[in-house]
Parts: sequence; structure tokens; C-alpha cells
Amino acid sequence: MKKPGLMILTLVLVILALSVVKIFISNNVSTSGVVLGKIQEELDKYKFENSIISEKLYVAASLTNVSKEAHDAGFIDSKSDLVLNKQIPVAIKQ
Repeated sequence: MKKPGLMILTLVLVILALSVVKIFISNNVSTSGVVLGKIQEELDKYKFENSIISEKLYVAASLTNVSKEAHDAGFIDSKSDLVLNKQIPVAIKQ
């Protein structure tokens, strides 16, 4: 067989092999799309639930809520400030 004929036969076999590989990969990717869609829906659901939980946490940790809970638990606000020593001026005038 001549060299050009051998080269053409080799190229045809490579094309056939690559076509079979392409078909195999396409079939695997097409079936995984459904699974990927389900995973994306679950991910969106969990992100939504996390945002709701974080909002509840922000409300529970807010200063007004903490103050209300402390008042309901019996803690009272300190009305007088106690200073033990005299303040020193920051800049002394010379």
C-alpha cells in the first residue's frame, strides 16, 4: 500500500474513533443535565432558607431586641454614671 493511502485510512479511522467518543460523551452529558437541574433547585432552596434564617438571627441579635429581653428578664438601666477619677485634658495649654 502506498503512503498516501495508509495516511487516508489512518485519518478515517481517527475520525470514526473520535465520532464514537463524541457520541458517548454527548449521551452522558445529556442525562446529567436533569440531575444538574435538580441540584440547582436544591441549592436555590437552601440559599433561600439560609437568607430567612440569617434575617431571624439579625432580628434576634439586634440591640432593641436584646434591650427588650434584658428588661423582661429584670435587668434595669443604670441612670447615674460613676466617675472615679478626674479627667486629664488631652492638650495642655502652655
